[in-house]
Amino acid sequence: GRRIKGTDYLVQTTSFYQSIEVLDDKKDIPVVVYCHSGSRSAYCQRIMLSNGFKSVSNLDYGIISYQGETIAGE
Repeated sequence: GRRIKGTDYLVQTTSFYQSIEVLDDKKDIPVVVYCHSGSRSAYCQRIMLSNGFKSVSNLDYGIISYQGETIAGE
């Protein structure tokens, strides 16, 4: 897969709940979530908002439509 260069935290959707637990003290920091096409990250966005994250945006259409710099990632 590809990821946006400079992103902070890569989360596998299979361990999503465990992965956001470590962000408990960062719920006030604005977050942008993304995936390949934008559908899985939209689901994750809803979960994060319902778990108390204050500002969660989804990258519409995912990384496949992203025009910025990307790097190879897990």
